[in-house]
Amino acid sequence: MRSIMLTEVGKKKLEEELEYLKTVKRAEIKAALKYARAQGDLSENADYDAAKDDQSMTETRIMELEQQLKNAVIIEDSDEDHVFGINKTALVKFYDIDDTEEVTLVSSVESDVKNMKISIESPLGAALYKIEVGKKVAVESPDGEYEVEVLKILN
Repeated sequence: MRSIMLTEVGKKKLEEELEYLKTVKRAEIKAALKYARAQGDLSENADYDAAKDDQSMTETRIMELEQQLKNAVIIEDSDEDHVFGINKTALVKFYDIDDTEEVTLVSSVESDVKNMKISIESPLGAALYKIEVGKKVAVESPDGEYEVEVLKILN
């Protein structure tokens, strides 16, 4: 598996989810399975089937999280005020639509496109990561190439 870039915040978020799944969620599933078994015939027991499905999805997610944490590369950021880096927000001009947006660069775990929290592993994030204010850069996206420029670092 390839390494994933995480901030300390992103790593902590994954660790918290993993802990919750291993402790709370597993206990809930165990209780649900016990309850379903107590109902008798398991061949037509919807509660049992649902609990087994939940168990399967939970165990798969636990394995994914453990793998991600094992392959995590913690990224540090530049303290330079004029460089757009991880966990910084900037005013970015999109030349293809002649519009500006506030964009925050984050790790893939923290990305939230609706709120313009863009992963540094995405085409836009990779293009913007570590560029200086005032520099125009081309973004290679599945929809074609477009240009963006960091106008101002906001924090």
